[in-house]
Amino acid sequence: MFLQMKTTLFYIAMMLALVVSSCSKILDTTPQDFISPVNYYKTESELQSALAGVYDRLGDNRVYSQGMSCYMVFSDEFFMKNQTTGMNANIVDASTLELNRHWESLYTGIERANMLLENIDNAVGVPLEKRNEIRGQALFLRAYYYFMLVDEFGGVPLKLQSSKSPDEAPLPGTPIKDIYERIVTDMKKAEDMVKSISDYGYNTRITKTTVQGILARVYLTMAGAPLKDVAKYADARTYAEKVMNSGLHGLNPDFKQIYINHVKEDFDTKEGLWEVEFKGTNQGEIQEGGMIGSYNGITCGIIDIGYGYDYVHATAKLYNAYANGDQRRDWTVAPYRYVTSGLTAVKTNWAADQIYDRSNGKWRREYEPLPRNQNYTGTNWPLLRYADVLLMFAEADNYTNNGPSVDAYKAINMVRRRGYGKDVLIPDVQADAAANLSQQDFLDLIRNERLRELAFEGLRKHDLVRWGIYSSVMQTQAREYQTSMPTALKDAAIAQAQRVTDRAVLFPIPNSELAVNPNIKQNTGW
Repeated sequence: MFLQMKTTLFYIAMMLALVVSSCSKILDTTPQDFISPVNYYKTESELQSALAGVYDRLGDNRVYSQGMSCYMVFSDEFFMKNQTTGMNANIVDASTLELNRHWESLYTGIERANMLLENIDNAVGVPLEKRNEIRGQALFLRAYYYFMLVDEFGGVPLKLQSSKSPDEAPLPGTPIKDIYERIVTDMKKAEDMVKSISDYGYNTRITKTTVQGILARVYLTMAGAPLKDVAKYADARTYAEKVMNSGLHGLNPDFKQIYINHVKEDFDTKEGLWEVEFKGTNQGEIQEGGMIGSYNGITCGIIDIGYGYDYVHATAKLYNAYANGDQRRDWTVAPYRYVTSGLTAVKTNWAADQIYDRSNGKWRREYEPLPRNQNYTGTNWPLLRYADVLLMFAEADNYTNNGPSVDAYKAINMVRRRGYGKDVLIPDVQADAAANLSQQDFLDLIRNERLRELAFEGLRKHDLVRWGIYSSVMQTQAREYQTSMPTALKDAAIAQAQRVTDRAVLFPIPNSELAVNPNIKQNTGW
């Protein structure tokens, strides 16, 4: 395995290099110099620095800074405008650089977590309660990295100890079911160790409701493809309900404010359970900027307004999924672009029929603090929102009760009412779901509501895969492009969608792993 070919000292050095400027809410002190675990992991500041190194991989360009917002999560909600080469065009094989770096970044996070977990009790002067708070976060993050890996690659090596020697034998792939069992075990342990979000006042650390909400997502995934362990729907319902009963979270009454807060670097711990924190513009000593709003933002060629690359474009399927009166549509799918001429740019509305020309509008750089950078922003990435928890609850409840209960209707209607700008607790004829839906009809409603509510947040591909319909939906999407998309855009978009065949449910195991691990097998079709 890539990580098993490295020595422990190499990883310590690498961890230090990457956490010196880690996010302000995760790391408050500069790491101390050290040589080996023998004389490190002794103080709380050293433990916090090591923990920051575990968090750090979430913000990698090939994870949530860029890849997981577009080219690694192709779905029916977007296409990459006129992209015909590389991963931006959904051209993937085992040698693809972005894929290899993604794999390596996740396993780096796992290695750092393993090192911290093995050495945390060396800090005998740190109270056990504080060590457990840190231990719980590290356990959860290791489990979350494995959740991403098993979801994307299938039966990957399950490495639960840090590398001690470059001569260690590489591990074979672990059965998917066994990986999920370990994920659940570690997340449940973490649930009892981590603190409440109210203890922090920000949402970039792992807290009790974060763990519970992600466990709901894990259980929903286990209930779907490929495991199809339908008993897990009940567990998903239980854990989503824990979040709902906590009293700590609620819907922001203004849908667009969720994303304005991300851009302004303001924390909303009611709606946002967990975010990847980015900071600054990667100028000077702080190197923790992300690319949210630039790589996947509104088209603009002026830095001071907020540069936006002309990549991520909405589909007509997404745009047309919103009914009249649904205020989410014109915030999610930008109704304008900036027409740039020289050193000026003019905000210009799209014509009614120019649907495929429209960009992702959620993270609008006009709200970003000055000064601005062409590429890098401090905009946070939402990993878990309360609206998602409500929709997961409704989906799990619908299955366990053989149809939607009153509670399932209440959960989905809260999300829908907010989308229409209504009071989430007052029934509304325009916003509320039709009554007396069958189990299948309610599931179809959930699928479409998740598309509307969570568009461009990196979850649609995951949902389509667990529902077992990813390849069929994308092949239908290719035919839709052929029929309705403007000629200037269609060839690239059709090819991107057509590349989602049955093998694309999993990525190929990267060459960086295959080259050093004779005990792992390539995924089917690759």
